[in-house]
Amino acid sequence: MNHFNVFKHQHSQRRGVVLVLTAVVLIVMLGFVAFTVDTGLIQLTKTQLQAAADASALAGAMELSGTLDASTVRANARTAAVDIAKLYRNGDRSSVSLDPINDITFGKIAWNSKTQTYQYSWGDAAIPHNVIKVRAMRSTTGGDNRLPLVFAPIFGAQKADIGAEAIATFQPRDMVVVLDFSSSMRYDSTFMRAGVLGQAFIESNLQTMWTELGSPVYGNLVFAPKYATLKGVAASGTIPHIEVTYKRSSVSVVSTSNLTQVRLQFSGNSTQTFTGLSGKTGTFSGTGGNASKVITACWVKSGTNGSLSAGNAGEQFDFSSTKIKTALGLTMPYPYPAGSWDEYIQVVQTAGTDMADAGYRDMYGYMTWLEYLQTNHPYYSDTPDLWKTSEQPVGAMKDAVTLFMDYLKQMQTQDQVGLAVYSHPSASGAVLEHGLSANLDQIKNTTRQRQAGHYMGGTNIGAGMKVAREELVANARQRSFRMMVVMTDGVANLPNNTTIAKKLVIDEANLAAANKIKILTISLGALADKALMQQVANTTGGVHFNIPGGIPISDVRTQLQNVFREIAGSRPLKLISGQ
Repeated sequence: MNHFNVFKHQHSQRRGVVLVLTAVVLIVMLGFVAFTVDTGLIQLTKTQLQAAADASALAGAMELSGTLDASTVRANARTAAVDIAKLYRNGDRSSVSLDPINDITFGKIAWNSKTQTYQYSWGDAAIPHNVIKVRAMRSTTGGDNRLPLVFAPIFGAQKADIGAEAIATFQPRDMVVVLDFSSSMRYDSTFMRAGVLGQAFIESNLQTMWTELGSPVYGNLVFAPKYATLKGVAASGTIPHIEVTYKRSSVSVVSTSNLTQVRLQFSGNSTQTFTGLSGKTGTFSGTGGNASKVITACWVKSGTNGSLSAGNAGEQFDFSSTKIKTALGLTMPYPYPAGSWDEYIQVVQTAGTDMADAGYRDMYGYMTWLEYLQTNHPYYSDTPDLWKTSEQPVGAMKDAVTLFMDYLKQMQTQDQVGLAVYSHPSASGAVLEHGLSANLDQIKNTTRQRQAGHYMGGTNIGAGMKVAREELVANARQRSFRMMVVMTDGVANLPNNTTIAKKLVIDEANLAAANKIKILTISLGALADKALMQQVANTTGGVHFNIPGGIPISDVRTQLQNVFREIAGSRPLKLISGQ
């Protein structure tokens, strides 16, 4: 073979090898293209399915409820999840189709305080449902629903089996309720608010409070205030029985015999005598220079009772506190640690008080006594039974908190709640009545057993927030949503003064925000610092609720209950890892 032929043969061999190699490379490249295209399609579809599963799970979770029948909850949640899935494209399809039975599972999450972990139970029997699992599948289950591939069929792979799963629940909350039990929380049940709420409401509420105390009986007091009536000696022969009702600048006299003379003594010791009388009754007051003067004593002459006093002036009646107390039959020990019957009488006799403005000066009864208790001795250490009564607006707040706790229990939200109360005489300025706990009954019971000015009178909002923040930072659960509910009816004035007090509130709001604690604020009444409460809510990304002043207590109660119901129902949704 010559050299030319040898070269030609070798060249032909090389060309054949190149063609083979080219074919192999093309096949490999085609495989890579097919792999890349189909892998991208699979990944895109999986992402789309995951988005659909996430949205469907969240939509279904919004329908979960501990108050509705479980079958109704499942039906509502399935409908919501299926409808949302239809809005999502996946691969070659314009919507995701869920099997409402096989692709949606319900369950229950419960916090185990011993292990400090959440425990999951799945199935229709795990009620009330508070967690939902959604699968968005492209599979052969219930028919061939797999994703058609583009290039992979060349290699014998026609379709891909793809799926995504999402679990959603209401994020459990750890919250501390920070309540205002300053003494101003009883203003709406005193005559101070008669001009705003109407005197009829105040009087009716005071009667309710007396009933809530057990309708106690002291002396000869009755509920509706009356002037004190002093009784003279018993009738004997021609000596009559006389009763004198004291009305400060006048006296009403009743005798069993005809009146013949009445002498009045006024403050400053001036006197005035009335003679030429007829009849057995009469009302007497100063005239001329004695007009409107306060009467301090009187002498009544009737029948043959002139011998009962020097100068034949008649029977003497003086109107000192001691005599008034005796006339009212208030000789028994005073029922509470602070206050006295003497002080009560002095307060009723004092001009320039809300009681006097209401028209009850010198009038004694359980109505004015309840006013005295609230105004002069509101603290628990003074009058430890006032928590049992419908002091307002604290009574409306108690009702709202009770509804709040009952609603959380009914919904079985897995929330934990703590209770902080301000103000308090301790160095902290507030007290953590209860730390975070699932025992919601203790929150409503303790709230019910506190009264306006329970510990002290001032308003230390910042101290209450501080106590709550420290509890949340120290003891909130992992994965929980941390929040505070802060309520006030006034202006922060402790510690020290308003300027320092407000700065403490703002500082605490900033610290709460730094610790991812959301604060919901409630300002109650016209005296509440709405601007400050709005600032606190804004600082933490929370919400401010304002309940205006000057509205009936029934409206206050309704609005407070609506606020707490909204807080209870506004549970944050959360996607969680598979279980």
